[in-house]
Amino acid sequence: MPVAIFDMDGVLYRGSILMPGAKETLERLRRAGWQVFFATNNSTATREEYVHRLDRLGLGGDAEHIVTSAYATAHYLERLDPKPRDVYVVGANGLREEIRATGIAVRDASSLPGVEPPDAATADGVDPGAMRRYLTSVELPPPADTVVVGLDLHVTYAKIAEAQRCVLAGARFVCSNRDRAYPVEGRLLPGAGTIVAAIEVATETAAICIGKPEPFLFEEVLRRAGDRDAVVIGDSTDYDVVAAHRVGAKGVLILTGLTEESAVAQARGEAVPDRVVRSLQELFTLPEFAGV
Repeated sequence: MPVAIFDMDGVLYRGSILMPGAKETLERLRRAGWQVFFATNNSTATREEYVHRLDRLGLGGDAEHIVTSAYATAHYLERLDPKPRDVYVVGANGLREEIRATGIAVRDASSLPGVEPPDAATADGVDPGAMRRYLTSVELPPPADTVVVGLDLHVTYAKIAEAQRCVLAGARFVCSNRDRAYPVEGRLLPGAGTIVAAIEVATETAAICIGKPEPFLFEEVLRRAGDRDAVVIGDSTDYDVVAAHRVGAKGVLILTGLTEESAVAQARGEAVPDRVVRSLQELFTLPEFAGV
């Protein structure tokens, strides 16, 4: 059976707002016998949390048809030899939970050295040296053997400092994704790549990236589907389309999220989409979906 792989943020919804035609598009594909999968670089939630989100939006789906960068990162770590034994995460609890589900120990967010600085250290512009003095006075545990970075909406200087300390001490450095931004209601917000870049600069070390545009997410989908006849529908040439081409899938760019139409002409190589649509309804005008 043919496979449709949908990115979610910016394709099926923006924040809590459902995209026009999203429910109808998925229902039409399922009725026609397509396998519908969801693949996202967002690492903040577990697959089960995504099941609940999709259910609330009326889109359907189950954990077996959802692959997130958090899930893919966890299973990448599980396959390492030696397997990590002490992981420090700069990210959300969804990423921590997916890693813990593989049996790998992950530090609690509350155990971060410097997690509760005094008011003098957090007051912006009052005493610039207060945070430095605080961080150099806190008791430090042994460095973690692995640092994993994802989207962290509560990132702090102390979190970056601890990641830097661990990586400089020899920890593996892995990131769930390098997304520069993600679409929400009415605007874009900085993505995980912003945080990854800060730690890479601080350590002069490049992270191993698991999410799109690397092929790990889509390869996991194709393994589950048992079929490599796939079409990816995403809102980014740099991430979705490149990752699609790296697994031999067709890449359909939809202009409802990250990429504007004026930017399509600038795409090169693997980033050039096979098709471009302006709405989900337009998918059914494409030859890949003929007869659906």
